Amino acid sequence: MTSAAQAACDAGEQTFMSCQIAGDDRLLSVCFDEATAHYSFGPAGKPELTLDEPITTLHYTPWPGVGRAIWESVTFHNDAYSYTVAGGFDRMFDDESDADDVSRHFGNVTVRRGETIVAELQCDPETVDFAWGEGLWSAKQAADQEWDRAAQRWVTVPD
Repeated sequence: MTSAAQAACDAGEQTFMSCQIAGDDRLLSVCFDEATAHYSFGPAGKPELTLDEPITTLHYTPWPGVGRAIWESVTFHNDAYSYTVAGGFDRMFDDESDADDVSRHFGNVTVRRGETIVAELQCDPETVDFAWGEGLWSAKQAADQEWDRAAQRWVTVPD
């Protein structure tokens, strides 16, 4: 059965991360297509906040390739506020556990006003749909951008 969090993206869009906020009925989702990323937060079918960001200006941090968790994040801006959505999963498990164990998934949103954190909301691990992979990476590359590991930012590929 597909949860409301997992059904958050429209046809033609890919999921970056979606979930239900822990202890709450509000949903968080980030979806994207080849041109735009979409942030949505609030009750199912009645989001309190939606934001759109062109793929070319989206602040997307890919997994750095090290550590016990695979994670990525995106940041949306709305006036003085920023909304950083992160998703991932713990990749360290023993022989008796399963890599697809939903309790190993995580997600959250950190809301800042300037540099001050005004809210940090965690996802219910059982509802996290984190689509780690080539999706946003490929969208950034299709927009003529490449990841500069030293600078930790996306740069435009010269013609």
